[in-house]
Amino acid sequence: MNNLKTVLAIVGGSVLIVLLMIIGLSKMAVGGETETNVDEAILLDGAKLVTPQATQAGGQATQSGEVKVTVVNFSCMQCPACKSAHSYLNVLENMPGVRYVIRHFPLSSHAYSVHGAKAVEAARQLGKGWEMLNLLFEKQGEWSAFSRGEIDQKMNGYATGLGMSGDDFKKTYESNETAKVVFTDRALAEKLKLSGTPTIYVNGEQTAPQFVLAKVEELLKK
Repeated sequence: MNNLKTVLAIVGGSVLIVLLMIIGLSKMAVGGETETNVDEAILLDGAKLVTPQATQAGGQATQSGEVKVTVVNFSCMQCPACKSAHSYLNVLENMPGVRYVIRHFPLSSHAYSVHGAKAVEAARQLGKGWEMLNLLFEKQGEWSAFSRGEIDQKMNGYATGLGMSGDDFKKTYESNETAKVVFTDRALAEKLKLSGTPTIYVNGEQTAPQFVLAKVEELLKK
């Protein structure tokens, strides 16, 4: 009987320890959670790659000239999940009433993520940001396989293929200004405790990629 009591006491104590560990880990997880609702002003502060209809009168805005929905997409150019999301979210680039914003969150797990972000930002400064974004996602498998020694030259080749001057692109791609934009975006993603890409906000509310279009269409109807 004494042996049974001893066994039960040990088992009970072990269960209690496990429960306390689970509670402790849960509290730690909550403390590190991504913010699911963020002030739109914070999401847009310093943003550079924004669809033209959000910054020009008329154009692709609604008939009243109003931008009703803002979608902010924290994206990594070398992330396969981002490429997949882009395949159906790219319609937002020209959707009336929608401000579509790309913010760079190059992940350290991808060797050329910063190169891709800098290429898009450099192209933006030369008037071809959205074109470079679309091209790099389309050819993600190709440039991801380049060697470290040739990646910059290949990015330059993509730029000239889009009609940019190779010299102008190289200078912009390597500039401190371009790096500053990329790392400002990444700093915001880290401040918001984003755990990965793509992380997307629709009017300030975090939304899973597969539900973004449905939510945008619903908001446009209001």
